[in-house]
Amino acid sequence: MKKFIAHIFALTLCFGALTLIAQGASFYDNPIKYGGIQTVPQLLLALVDLVFLIGVPIIVIFIIYGGFLFVKSGDNESELTKAKNVFWWTLVGALVLLGAKAISAAIQSTIFSLG
Repeated sequence: MKKFIAHIFALTLCFGALTLIAQGASFYDNPIKYGGIQTVPQLLLALVDLVFLIGVPIIVIFIIYGGFLFVKSGDNESELTKAKNVFWWTLVGALVLLGAKAISAAIQSTIFSLG
């Protein structure tokens, strides 16, 4: 369990570092200029926003599903354990999603304050 959380933290940190690298390379303009995205940092921020936009409804669906499993489990210990696992991993996924968004926002504000 601790190893998995460490891997998720490392993945989130790497994603934040990738955003930082792209922020430093903001002087390369996109020749396509699709949808108002003109630089690499804007592209990465748009991708983070897209993942956030898709991930939040999925998290809500799994929270509802976990609640349904809690109600359905009754006195059955194995069903209750399954419901707890669904709820726990939904919370972990939500924290990873919020962590990626927070790291992206922090890096963006740091780079914009420097330049």
